[in-house]
Amino acid sequence: MTVSKVDDRDTWDTFIDESPSGLLFHKWDYLHLTAKHTGGTLLPYAVYKGDEPVCLFPLFCRRMHGLNAVFSPPPLTVIPHLGCVMSRGFEGLKQSKKESVLGMVAGEIRDEIQALAPNYLSVAFVPEFNDIRHYLWDRCTARVRYTYTIDLNRPLEELWGNLHYKLRNKLKKEANAGLRLERSNDISTLHRLIADRYRDPSLDIPPIKREYLEDLVRAYPDRINTYCLYDAEDEVAAVVATQEYKRFLLWIGTPKVESVHAGNEYLQWLLIQRAQAEGYRTFENMGANNPDLVFFKSRFNPDLTMYFEIEKKDSLGAISEWAYLSFVKKLMIAADRA
Repeated sequence: MTVSKVDDRDTWDTFIDESPSGLLFHKWDYLHLTAKHTGGTLLPYAVYKGDEPVCLFPLFCRRMHGLNAVFSPPPLTVIPHLGCVMSRGFEGLKQSKKESVLGMVAGEIRDEIQALAPNYLSVAFVPEFNDIRHYLWDRCTARVRYTYTIDLNRPLEELWGNLHYKLRNKLKKEANAGLRLERSNDISTLHRLIADRYRDPSLDIPPIKREYLEDLVRAYPDRINTYCLYDAEDEVAAVVATQEYKRFLLWIGTPKVESVHAGNEYLQWLLIQRAQAEGYRTFENMGANNPDLVFFKSRFNPDLTMYFEIEKKDSLGAISEWAYLSFVKKLMIAADRA
């Protein structure tokens, strides 16, 4: 096998489109916009068997004050999963062949990473990628992370029946309250509510820079949407941003809006129905790693799905991680206040 950097958008995006595990985060423009707004260098690697790509592996690197950091994804980008994307036919291989391919992919990528000489390495894989043994054997440490998913192949009546009974009672009440759902690419209300929350001095960064979010929406107007729920007086009851590509991802939420309505609950139920009606098979709801959110999210009776993060540091690694995070935080705070 060989590895090289891809320089063609169509080649890259066609592979991502065809792979079952490719996400919108992996798409060419998304990666380049992420590099632009984080100040990192994108390294869009492909691993080939002969002339056929078997894996894409986007990495980001940044050098600051003599320290190197390599990420996939960079922190502070609201990208939960990135890492490698295996080819369309990978899952159909026999286990012995899978292990052979994964071993060669890990070896090729390890050589590229070693050439970058990072003091700190961090990769968060997609939920479908569970075999991280080669990275453990390479002395990376691993963390188990979680996300919530709902299987939309089940009948709507079954999804409804699986909700917590108190949640069903709330939703029945809101269904008769004259609430109105609107979808748009306007992120102003969403970002205003988020920014208001992060004016709290104990929270030193906004979760995503406004210009970054606006660029992403312009690049993917059919895939990134904002949903606003309004009451009968046209007051906002809830707002979320979604990604709609292969799966319906409830991506960025806002703090609970002061309202007499159970807006967040009703908005999520409306989006579950919408996602199923539009043919999505999976509804993903980020937030399973936040203890303040799990009680609310678990009442929809989702499946708890694991994914893995790996990390490797040398003696300067902790300093490298801290320096990068501190630098990007300063940039985001300055941009948000401008």
